[in-house]
Amino acid sequence: MDALFLIVPLGVALNLFAFLFFEKRAIASKKLKESKGLPPPSVEDFYEKFQRYETLTNVIGYFITAYVISLALASIKYDPSYELTHALSYIFATTFIGTLIIFGMKLKKSILVQVFATFLFGAPHIVAASLGFLTRYLIG
Repeated sequence: MDALFLIVPLGVALNLFAFLFFEKRAIASKKLKESKGLPPPSVEDFYEKFQRYETLTNVIGYFITAYVISLALASIKYDPSYELTHALSYIFATTFIGTLIIFGMKLKKSILVQVFATFLFGAPHIVAASLGFLTRYLIG
């Protein structure tokens, strides 16, 4: 259990840093496309909004970064004898805490932005952390 007290805060901090890095890239991409004089997308054109923010590229980048972070933390402090409980505790705790922080950071935005941002943090993080711990379990 003592391993969780070390890797959960590290996991939250590193994953939030990575998420904010990729969010900054998305905003920079949008500003670059707007500076080129492209008209803003219509309200119902989600595909254009995804392209304008380079959403897919940034989500994949965040997913790979979250996987590497989880694998590194699992390799440093996780022992397969801890069983599945500790891995699931890490995945749940880091996702829950990170999602609350992202949600809090977006309080002045609309509820759709809040939910979408927390989803873009939570979904890739859950899968990446699961794969990171699975990889560590299979290697160890």
